[in-house]
Amino acid sequence: MKVAIVLACVLAVCSAGFVAGPAALVRTPSFDSAIIQSDRLGGNFAYSTVEGHAYAAVSPVVQNVVHPVAVSYAAHHVPIGHAIIGR
Repeated sequence: MKVAIVLACVLAVCSAGFVAGPAALVRTPSFDSAIIQSDRLGGNFAYSTVEGHAYAAVSPVVQNVVHPVAVSYAAHHVPIGHAIIGR
């Protein structure tokens, strides 16, 4: 019985939208950094690169979005018996 109550509470909280998933790390290449160094060793050029990859924490946004289903317009209907007919 207690298990059923706990499951019902968890289902109610999840359907209400209060629980958001954990934050995820995503790669952001626009914020990457790189350092290129050149040295002369024994008459030859030696290059070394050090790259720094950037990551950002993204947490999901959980919300209810209401979309309109249809639009109705009220039309004025005149009963046939009351219509003005030209004489």
